Amino acid sequence: MPIPAAILLLFPATLDSGSFAADGGISWWQTIGGLVAVFGLLLVSLKLLGKWNRRTGGAETSLLTVWHLGPKREIQVLRLGDQVHYVYRHDGAMVTLRSEALTDYERSQESPAVG
Repeated sequence: MPIPAAILLLFPATLDSGSFAADGGISWWQTIGGLVAVFGLLLVSLKLLGKWNRRTGGAETSLLTVWHLGPKREIQVLRLGDQVHYVYRHDGAMVTLRSEALTDYERSQESPAVG
């Protein structure tokens, strides 16, 4: 299939030299340098976000324990601030069973179970 002459007039340098580098286009070194710059900025931004995340109080949330009830069924005990939530998870759904204060949860964990 022959190439129309109008298209050949638009890109004469690429057809003659075979590459863009001969006409002052993008070289391999510029491409590699651009990739290094992008990945460098990505690493710097991830470091800054990690420091910011640690500084904003991630210790106020935690997963205290998990009770497995069967396949795809479990009860998770979650700490969110000063509250403890009991969450039943099954087949992609979640139901909050109960919530209590953190001090009440800690007191119940310290006392031995009777029975």
